[in-house]
Amino acid sequence: MKKPNELRVRAHGKINLYLDVVGKRNDGYHNLETVFHSIALHDEVILREKSETGIKILCDYPDVPLDSNNLAYRAAQSLSDFVGGFSGLEIKINKRIPVAAGLAGGSANAAAVLVGVNTIFSLGLSDEMLMTIGAKLGADVPFCIQGGAAFGKGIGDILTPLPDLSDIPIVLINPGIAISTSNIFRNLNITLTKPSNESIIIRTCVEKGDIIGVGKNLYNLLEIPVFAKHAILSELKTRLSTQTGCYGALMSGSGASIFSLMENTVTAKQCESLFKTSVSFCTTTHTYGLGVCIDN
Repeated sequence: MKKPNELRVRAHGKINLYLDVVGKRNDGYHNLETVFHSIALHDEVILREKSETGIKILCDYPDVPLDSNNLAYRAAQSLSDFVGGFSGLEIKINKRIPVAAGLAGGSANAAAVLVGVNTIFSLGLSDEMLMTIGAKLGADVPFCIQGGAAFGKGIGDILTPLPDLSDIPIVLINPGIAISTSNIFRNLNITLTKPSNESIIIRTCVEKGDIIGVGKNLYNLLEIPVFAKHAILSELKTRLSTQTGCYGALMSGSGASIFSLMENTVTAKQCESLFKTSVSFCTTTHTYGLGVCIDN
């Protein structure tokens, strides 16, 4: 079969149902315990072979870098270096996931490029190898390749798969606040962390498909330093959590996105309508079982 010269790949975002920082590493990073879940909200990444050598990035969102500062670019370059080079590549990114929002948009794009380039150039690399390469690009990239639900340790790259929470409606809001993840971690008070066995509770709820239990045990340590600087996020979380049909609300990653797990799509849409005009981004989505999907 002739290999395709164009590939469309869906790069799905993620939320963190649980996020604790359990220690600082010698390399300057932090050890985490987190529960990831993919969401239906995704970017579209279109890969095209080019006769000219080199990697070219196109994007419909002006704030996305079009050079080696883009994780998708670095993903393609890393694969090229790993296999000893391949012909030219154009990467077009249609953004739907808010940028720098705690939803792993950049990592999802990198994951889509790793999976897509492996396919379009018939490299024959396993998902495990792609995840190993991805971990060097960003802590969320391995999960974005694996997708679904998972418990993460290390910097979030040591993954244990969990059963998916199937099609749980989610209201997702982002007020457009820029938050520096590195600054948040740099100033983090590790003594505020919870006992590590707390993660077992929400993992058990996920394994049982107990969405009410999941909602009651949502936790993100990073809310403490982020909310201290951005009170609007705490207010948005409180408003979301008190809406009809809400099982629980939480900030994802280092923010600034806040999500709520909803009872059904009707209550989710009703909730969305209350926030739609007051924040820069608001949508209804749902939990999803995959991180990267090839459409052709």
